[in-house]
Amino acid sequence: MNQSIKGAALLLAFLAAMAGLGVSSPSAAQTAGHVIVIGVDGLSPDGVRRAATPTLDDLMANGSWSLHARAVMPTTSGANWASILDGAGPEQHGVTSNDWQVGEFNFPTSVTGSGGFFPSIFQILTDQHPEWEVGSVYHWEGFGNLYDQRFVDYDVHGESEDETTALAESYIKAKRPAFLFVHFDHVDHAGHEYGHGTPQYYEAVAKADTLIARIRQATVEAGIADDTVILVTSDHGGVGKGHGGETPAELEIPWIAYGDGVNRGVELDLPINTFDTPATVAWLLGADIPYAWLGRPVRPALAGEPAPVQTYRTSSFYASPVIEPVGDGNAPSGGLFLGQPARMTIRNPNAAGEVRYTLDNSIPTAASPLYAGPVQISRSTIVRAGLFVDGLAASVPATGYFRILDESAGPRGVTYSVYLLPEGPVRLPDFSRLAPAATGRAHELSIDGLTLPREDAVAVVFEGYITIAAAGSYGFSLASDDGSILYIDGKTVVDNDGDHGVITAAGSIDLQPGKHAIRVEYFNGGGGSWLGAYFEGPGIPRQFIDPNLLTAR
Repeated sequence: MNQSIKGAALLLAFLAAMAGLGVSSPSAAQTAGHVIVIGVDGLSPDGVRRAATPTLDDLMANGSWSLHARAVMPTTSGANWASILDGAGPEQHGVTSNDWQVGEFNFPTSVTGSGGFFPSIFQILTDQHPEWEVGSVYHWEGFGNLYDQRFVDYDVHGESEDETTALAESYIKAKRPAFLFVHFDHVDHAGHEYGHGTPQYYEAVAKADTLIARIRQATVEAGIADDTVILVTSDHGGVGKGHGGETPAELEIPWIAYGDGVNRGVELDLPINTFDTPATVAWLLGADIPYAWLGRPVRPALAGEPAPVQTYRTSSFYASPVIEPVGDGNAPSGGLFLGQPARMTIRNPNAAGEVRYTLDNSIPTAASPLYAGPVQISRSTIVRAGLFVDGLAASVPATGYFRILDESAGPRGVTYSVYLLPEGPVRLPDFSRLAPAATGRAHELSIDGLTLPREDAVAVVFEGYITIAAAGSYGFSLASDDGSILYIDGKTVVDNDGDHGVITAAGSIDLQPGKHAIRVEYFNGGGGSWLGAYFEGPGIPRQFIDPNLLTAR
């Protein structure tokens, strides 16, 4: 650490104390002598549940935890690691992407800690206790760009997860830091390379579990285990090979507290956000929490702390029902069925409650049909299913989009052309300058089911007509990873271009009855990939564009 800054902080503390003013008034008595945050990039609740994680299982059995904590939007690493350090969201600290650099931002921080950075947990601890040892050991090199490193005594980047662990172990045993942040990146790598929910992803989670065990053991060997709280959490989950979107699988993260004074075996049924983590660290260490921070300590994790009065319960404490067929990756439940009805089943993943459902897009109520067995669906519709406990809604409703294509009405579908792009594209190309590598016909405006020559640096253009039955204003939206644009009659209606995870963009257009030319351009630069096209209009709720309305001419 920069010794001039630390020396200045010590002098400030001394002068303020001599003046009887005090630098800070700790918001709570110090309840832990040491706090270690272990952040596992890309670790999803699903990974904790399904991978071999004896260490995490033990931390939860002997600590307090939630598998329904939430990341911030966008669900990118930079935005979320900044939030876990800064006690606030991107709209305050200004980090919205992995490419963020101090001084090179879209908008300034709401307050300035030092050097253009929002005040991080490292700064507030050093400002208030310059005599404390504070460290940061991280696997992803970009993590070190998110805070002013002058407020960290030991700041080091490990080239691998194993080296990162070894560096953390040595530091704990040599310095016994008051606060240490350890960051692992290999689980996120597995998610991008192989996909979330794959055997390789679960293997990476299991590897993280063994590394967490080594860090916990280092506190034992350093003689500080009985005075240490370990917090394990993540920045985001994932869907398929990507993240950055708005699905629960990307937004929900694990949050586990273990150690000195922590309640044992308690599942925390309360809202927890990723920016609550640094506030919890500050509270455990007795440090004053800045007004600029929006996070609040997760107090019920500690023994003796009363549970808050919650008029409104956590919506995801109970898992949503699972509508089957389930979707693959970003694709929702339901699916496309050609010339035949669909057989829908609904599974309750909870040990309690009953499932009620609707077939008309309405939100289920206690009066909706009770699910008792398979349901045949013979026309395109939107299914909603909710969990009810003691007669009250207890989960976020699940949604299924069923598209039943009537092939007896004549040829349906649109044409598509596939283009190979130079490596690392960040926007849609000028297709007039390219020749297609493959062509074909698709039933929907989606890459699902298409056989592409490669996964990355590839683009697809869909062209055809959509039949409109009634005049009115029609809304169209595209959810894509990466960019996409939708045209109606040659006019741009939705522009979702750019290099990003699954995000949704929308637009609207007034249409008259009849056929209208529709064109969708899409590209994937690398990593995750998906495309979903939706529409809504007079008497039509938002849904996948009905394949019965699409024709090649």
